[in-house]
Amino acid sequence: MDCPKCKGLMMLERFSDFFLAFYAWKCVNCGAVIDRTIAKNRRSSLAAKATKEAETATV
Repeated sequence: MDCPKCKGLMMLERFSDFFLAFYAWKCVNCGAVIDRTIAKNRRSSLAAKATKEAETATV
């Protein structure tokens, strides 16, 4: 998997705090972290942006 920020190598890493443990992708080069929540929010943000651009293009 390529990093969306720097196109570097992404590695699956385990993160944990006091109550929760989860896995996320972490870039070896820049340190960017992408988990399920981040990916979902980016998809919905990009979809909203595309819809807004389509609406302005048709007006």
